[in-house]
Amino acid sequence: MFFELTATALISADPAHEQTWRTDLLPWNEHRPESFAGLHNQGKRILVIMDEASVIPPIIWQTLEPIMVDASTEIIWAVFGNPLHSVGPFRECFGRFAHRWNRWHVDARDVGISDKAQIKEWAEDHAEDSYFFMTRVRGLFPTASAMQFIPTDLVEAAMIRGIERLPNDPLILGVDVARFGDDCSVIYARRGLDAPSTLPMVYQGMSADRLEDRILEFCQQNRVEVIFVDGSGVGGGVVDHLANRYNLPVEDIQFGGKPSRATNQIKYAQRRSEMWGAMRDALKYLAIPNSSELRDQLVGPEYDFNLKGELQLEKKSDMKKRGLASPDIADALALTFARPVFQRAYDDWMGTAGNVVSEYDPLTGEPESPRRYYVPGWAPLKEEFE
Repeated sequence: MFFELTATALISADPAHEQTWRTDLLPWNEHRPESFAGLHNQGKRILVIMDEASVIPPIIWQTLEPIMVDASTEIIWAVFGNPLHSVGPFRECFGRFAHRWNRWHVDARDVGISDKAQIKEWAEDHAEDSYFFMTRVRGLFPTASAMQFIPTDLVEAAMIRGIERLPNDPLILGVDVARFGDDCSVIYARRGLDAPSTLPMVYQGMSADRLEDRILEFCQQNRVEVIFVDGSGVGGGVVDHLANRYNLPVEDIQFGGKPSRATNQIKYAQRRSEMWGAMRDALKYLAIPNSSELRDQLVGPEYDFNLKGELQLEKKSDMKKRGLASPDIADALALTFARPVFQRAYDDWMGTAGNVVSEYDPLTGEPESPRRYYVPGWAPLKEEFE
């Protein structure tokens, strides 16, 4: 007998090769991923096969990845499965990490053993670009998974869209305040339909008072119409300080609060879902940064309906259970849609209101003609500009 079969491995009967001539059957468990960590075979060969890879949790992929550190080792990592989800590690094998993989899409209509009669029936029942037909027959990733709230193609179109900003487009800040270690505080500036061409301000591990300083600095340099802050949890203190200490135009937005306005099309369960709905509608015309991180956060959340028939967006905690990062940047962008903010003529900012002058446009990084910016509570400047 050359090999011995155990409950979890096929091992060489030769003692000199029992640790190198072997196949291990390692059951994965997303709650105990370390159970199969430490897979190494220095200077030899490692073969990893993942079937139904689209539904394997990201933590399993992350646990396997350290085997790549073995020098002079031939590592073969093969993943298979239907492309069921538009986010996740399997999707990224055909996305931002495509250059690291040899990739094939298999259309079931081109496979000799497939039931062509059954596929024909499916074609009559489903459109070519439907979720079912794309994932089960064509072998293509969907533009949106079954319960994905924002379609991927909508986000990707916004990333390449050019927008000509109008001079009196309102500048709106959305501020998502971090609560836990891995989460980030984000300040997102949107001017009209430009959201913008530069990346938002993202801070990890920053205290609330330092975050307030960043907001104040931005408002000193720019005419900000309104600041929408997630006031739940630690964000409440930020709202109070911006309003009382600095007299800034801040509004407290409670993610779990009631929707602010009724709609005849969709009933939302809470304020956060409503804002994401407004953001999704705006993405048809919006320009956003070409950022893979922002893309993943926008397309990551799924949705459901409660017993009242109200749409509710997936919670951050549930996204983390699926192995996805907290959508802090996307939430900050969604906050800029907390309510409609209309254009204001420059003359509306004159009078007793305070003003600050800046020759720097933070959304383009380029200097611009002197303009009058409004910051409530600041002494008015006497200089006049044409």
